[in-house]
Amino acid sequence: MEVLLIDDQAVTVQVYAAIVRRTFPGARVNVALDLSEGLQIAAHRKIDVVLLDLQLQNSVGVQTLNKFRRACPAIPVLVVTGVEDKETIHACLKAGAVGYVPKTSAVQTLRTALELVAAGKLYIPPEARLPDLKPAANGG
Repeated sequence: MEVLLIDDQAVTVQVYAAIVRRTFPGARVNVALDLSEGLQIAAHRKIDVVLLDLQLQNSVGVQTLNKFRRACPAIPVLVVTGVEDKETIHACLKAGAVGYVPKTSAVQTLRTALELVAAGKLYIPPEARLPDLKPAANGG
């Protein structure tokens, strides 16, 4: 298993690398601090899955995923980011992400998502599946 982490936060990268190695013993973890570096690594390695943050120094939002997918359409991308709104989650899944994990999720959630993605399945976070909540009739 060869994984590429694209995230510009050093602590996040270290934590995610540890989770990947715990989930897939012997996994090789490549790290890129921005999208350009990530694309260079992906072009020269046989990457099995990418963990991609949407908020990078040189690219922000769903366009980050779109840029990566245009350059490397065959590599599965698991979005792991601080953005948690349903619109962004749905836009990423529609743009070809194989999963979406908010950074506020538990460690086990990322492990579960990685296992599903490695098995060729999608990971859709529970918050993307829940119906929209409406305010109570009494305003509370």
